[in-house]
Amino acid sequence: MSRVPGHAERGDAGAPAIRLRRLVKHYGRRTALCGIDLAVTGPQIVGVVGPDGAGKTTLLRSLAGLLAVEADEADVLGVDLRGDVTRLKEMLGYVPQVFSLYPELTVHENLSVVARLHMLDRRELERRAMPVLERTGLAPFVDRQAGKLSGGMKQKLAVTCALLPNPRILILDEPTAGVDVVARDQIWAILAERKDQVLILISTSYLEEVAACDRLVYLDEGRVVAVGSPGELCAAVPLELYRAWGDDPRAIARAARALPYVDGARATGRFARIEVWRATSPGATHVLRELGALRAAGVRLAEALPIDLESMLLALSRAGAARGSRAA
Repeated sequence: MSRVPGHAERGDAGAPAIRLRRLVKHYGRRTALCGIDLAVTGPQIVGVVGPDGAGKTTLLRSLAGLLAVEADEADVLGVDLRGDVTRLKEMLGYVPQVFSLYPELTVHENLSVVARLHMLDRRELERRAMPVLERTGLAPFVDRQAGKLSGGMKQKLAVTCALLPNPRILILDEPTAGVDVVARDQIWAILAERKDQVLILISTSYLEEVAACDRLVYLDEGRVVAVGSPGELCAAVPLELYRAWGDDPRAIARAARALPYVDGARATGRFARIEVWRATSPGATHVLRELGALRAAGVRLAEALPIDLESMLLALSRAGAARGSRAA
């Protein structure tokens, strides 16, 4: 894939809230970020995706002003990440992967600590926090110690605390990892409500969450590989996707892999999912005819599909692996 723009702008007017040029982060001899170029403008949900070890957490922590970085330019909300970032921390909310609030304090006490840090009085604390607590189902547990909350409740509390100062940027590092589906839906409902007022950056590995993002930033080996809306990135994948139905999807997948132009095939539920590189494809009509002819494997119906998020992410991952092999 060749779509590697250096921005994730939504088209909103105004200077980018985030502008990075050649941002680098080293951990000793290891380079975690290898020259990140990125510009993001306006309220939206930006998903930061990529394989494990791609640099997602390092990028988000850098944007939150938590790491010392090198860059030609590193500006977030008018604050230079290479200097004093005190003012930046007053304007953003951050939810790390690991629960970082005070486990011995109650839900309300944790919120009070955040409120004092941002000089909010008790009335303002209640006005801002209670709607979110009620929306997430945390309101009945305001007197429970944070350390005794379930994993989903802890994450909902972390999101509530991050939203308390009405941040201009909200940064969340896999906030729903290991969280039950109800809590995940509640967290995303809050994000969807806020995305027209706040720039939200979130790392995730869940396909349904990737689909809910307005823009995606795909990282691999510390580099921005692709940026765009989910639809744009899917359209840029040079693949054709097919589905062949039958009683034995595994047998269908094996038979499909024998076709010379098929790049990959696997059983999924009651059908086989088949991918063909566009550059070597004989054309959809030919592919469908040959898939339909696999009667011995039990094919009943073959159909062409639009490229979906799963295929797009796998294609980006394979492209990254190919680059790594060439570099080695």
